[in-house]
Amino acid sequence: MRMHARFAVKAQNSAPDPAVDLARFEALRTEISGKFRQHGIRVESAAAGFALGRRWNDSDGRFTRSLTFPAT
Repeated sequence: MRMHARFAVKAQNSAPDPAVDLARFEALRTEISGKFRQHGIRVESAAAGFALGRRWNDSDGRFTRSLTFPAT
């Protein structure tokens, strides 16, 4: 999933950087499906230019939420 800025905007963020600047019509990727396995999430994140940071799983182990950062 991607979000597209309808106009230039500065998105405030708490970590790792305090803000992200988006140009008009610039896209921000907000979701990557990794088939619920850490390896798949790492591979798909890397292909999108991100490194996997922290992960959270639901109590039944069915879903994972991941925090990714731009790869350096």
